[in-house]
Amino acid sequence: MASALPGAQFAEDHARVLDATPEQVWDALHAVRWRDLTFTRPLVWLRLGPSLEREPARMVDVGPGAPIHEDRPRTLSSGFVARPWKPVPEMGPPMRDLDALRAFAEPGWLKVGMEWVLSPVAGGRTLVETTTLCEATDDVARRRFAAYWLVVRPFSGLIRRDLLRVLARAVREPAAA
Repeated sequence: MASALPGAQFAEDHARVLDATPEQVWDALHAVRWRDLTFTRPLVWLRLGPSLEREPARMVDVGPGAPIHEDRPRTLSSGFVARPWKPVPEMGPPMRDLDALRAFAEPGWLKVGMEWVLSPVAGGRTLVETTTLCEATDDVARRRFAAYWLVVRPFSGLIRRDLLRVLARAVREPAAA
């Protein structure tokens, strides 16, 4: 993701080791639904609203989790352009791949990239890392997002940690996913 957003001004990283192979984690990542979240589900509902309840409503199908690059079972990347600081967030044109995200330069927007990296570790386990990078296309967007990020960043981190917990549960109890 860093190659797609080399000028990112905002970043957030979270990681957890799961007792499962990268293939098992990959399958769980693709099965997790936003409504599977535990204590942060209301936060996601505020952004996704009724789409949170629709089937399949998998994280990778609804909202910002929709992938624009996959390298099974190692990397899942999503990316989009938005103005999240608006009362009703405005989505920009869809990004078809990481190159399109990198090339987008229209002023007044925020480019957002989220990535899941799965790395095998000893004992058949997997290090799961999730990174969010945000790159404003101009100074006005950077200032607007900085104010917004100050408020939402703690909640964004809670959601990422909750997703990691949901993944851990899904690989322990595959029927729950």
